[in-house]
Amino acid sequence: MSKMSKDYQLKKCLWILDVLLRNKRGLSYEELMEEWRGSAVNDFETESIPKRTFSNHLRYIEDIFGVSVSYNARTNRYFILNREEIYDDEFKNRMLSGFSVNNILEDSERLRDRIMLESIPSGENFIIDILHAMQKGCMIQVIYQRFGDDNAHQYVLAPYFLKLFKRRWYMVAKRENHEDLRVYALDRVKELSPTATHFKCPSDANARAYFFDCYGIEHNTADYDVETIKLKVYNTHHKCDYLRSLPLHHSQRELERNKDYSIFELKVFPTYDFLQELLSHGNEIEVLEPKWVRDEMKEKISNMLKLYAK
Repeated sequence: MSKMSKDYQLKKCLWILDVLLRNKRGLSYEELMEEWRGSAVNDFETESIPKRTFSNHLRYIEDIFGVSVSYNARTNRYFILNREEIYDDEFKNRMLSGFSVNNILEDSERLRDRIMLESIPSGENFIIDILHAMQKGCMIQVIYQRFGDDNAHQYVLAPYFLKLFKRRWYMVAKRENHEDLRVYALDRVKELSPTATHFKCPSDANARAYFFDCYGIEHNTADYDVETIKLKVYNTHHKCDYLRSLPLHHSQRELERNKDYSIFELKVFPTYDFLQELLSHGNEIEVLEPKWVRDEMKEKISNMLKLYAK
């Protein structure tokens, strides 16, 4: 199957899921095809999706997304059995929500100029091939070029996890003949192709557990210990409210609340990406503990001040 065919198949499968999610009572095949004829996803303006192809799409949906689409012969309707699991699964929910919004924009030209979404510069075009490889337990071959490296390198990888962070997709994978897991940014992948080599992913492999103590994508367990970070957050521009509604990390808890400031505590690896996040809040967040993290922040701020003192 060509890359274009795979992308179109995914679009159709996501469309089927989106339509069924919006119709809790389910839809008959005829009702689905009536929706299909007016859909922006219907690139070739076909009257219907052949029943055999439609059945293949349902199997694809179950294999890739773990979503069960059932058929009730009495009512002649298709419906989603495990609806709640989709909303509880961050990856499925994000993919379907993003597709649903894009689908509405495609169907309604009047709204296109009134809604602005964050773009993901590159890397999304490899997601489907990686998902297939993860589902089948097949290794992939990539041509990868790190920032600052003049040369690209070829690796054979076993893909374990995918993570979206700050508008970039990342893959956690194990290189052939290596034991450690490493993080690969998909926007630095030049080429990707499947291989015939299979790998066994551990049954307890879990992306959420792997990144449990991380702020973002860095996973430097050899370089850092998990630290209890105490932050003083000044309530200028309602900063405390922003952190309450969107915590920096799942471990965040509020220890003290005052009119002008609050004290928050997090348990994370104090990696580069975490310190960069704290710096992005300027003088509204102050690191109180531990001392070495506070001292590192002071050094970074001092270096910034030197840039503006010229």
